[in-house]
Amino acid sequence: MLIPTKTKKILLLTSAFLLIVPSLLILVPNRSNAASLTNTYIRLSRMKAATNSTFRLVFKAASSQTAQVAVDFNGTDVGVAQWTNATPGGLVTTGAITTSTAQCAAEGFTALPGVTGATGSGSTVTTTGVTATTSGTTYCVDFTTAAAVKTPIAGEYHPTITQGTDSTNVALRIIAEDSIVVTATVPPSFTFVFNNTTTDGFGNLVTAGSSTTGKTITLTTNANTGWVVWAKSAQGATKGSLHSTAASKFITSSSALGSASHALGSSVEDYGLATTINTNANTGTLTLDPAYDGTSTKLGVLDTQNFRPIASATGTTTGDVLNVLERASITGATPAANDYTDTITFVGAGSF
Repeated sequence: MLIPTKTKKILLLTSAFLLIVPSLLILVPNRSNAASLTNTYIRLSRMKAATNSTFRLVFKAASSQTAQVAVDFNGTDVGVAQWTNATPGGLVTTGAITTSTAQCAAEGFTALPGVTGATGSGSTVTTTGVTATTSGTTYCVDFTTAAAVKTPIAGEYHPTITQGTDSTNVALRIIAEDSIVVTATVPPSFTFVFNNTTTDGFGNLVTAGSSTTGKTITLTTNANTGWVVWAKSAQGATKGSLHSTAASKFITSSSALGSASHALGSSVEDYGLATTINTNANTGTLTLDPAYDGTSTKLGVLDTQNFRPIASATGTTTGDVLNVLERASITGATPAANDYTDTITFVGAGSF
């Protein structure tokens, strides 16, 4: 059967078209659908209005790609509601903005790969140097320029974050005040613990010299310039003495008040106070007064009219401990009696 010429032409054109279509399809670019970034937030270093701020960006990549990341702070807002158009408006640094991923990594985030910095223009900050990101991985980058952005007036703003064809919008709240001032007072404190619960007795005095068992004074204070401890005797006209009412006798040192401590004599009448350091917990310097430094067998002359310093320190302490004891000696002619006694009063103060 003969096919009309016109019909032949239609068939030939149809066949040619069907042959060409596959080739045309190959030439058409492969378009991928835009996806929404998830797990995304911007953390400003300051939420206070009209304040310079750095910021952190965290987002989960929606696709595997190599594309820079951009943050448009005007985002979906319009008119005077925009970040840069509010009155007064916020700002985005123009030009270079520094970035860092060190703290991101320290907090367990994946650092935004390859990022070398960012550039600000208009309302947008765009990264530089970013290499391939992987779909489903959460990335982090800190924009560390001190004034990377300046916050606008208080309100809610909706920046847009974009990577290639993927994007999302977030909400930022700017408030009138974002910080509180914390105040505190440490009150002055001074603790003085003296273990004077029992008598500190000599027992039998001997010509070679005797010492009491001694007591301790423990001091704790937050006084910045330290503490002082003083002592005063109750027996004697001017110098501290062991006094016997029965024998009507004072055993007194022959050394002068205020003189440096001296070695305990033998076969002479002598009496006084010896101070040594048990524990030095001071932040400054703990010093024994030279008049009452009881190192070795030394002792100092007590005053009955005035309190005299026996030790001091120049700093705070969590527990300085002093040893205080008495030393005495007699001659073979010192009257016998069992009522020799003295009372020494110790006081202290913190130097605030």
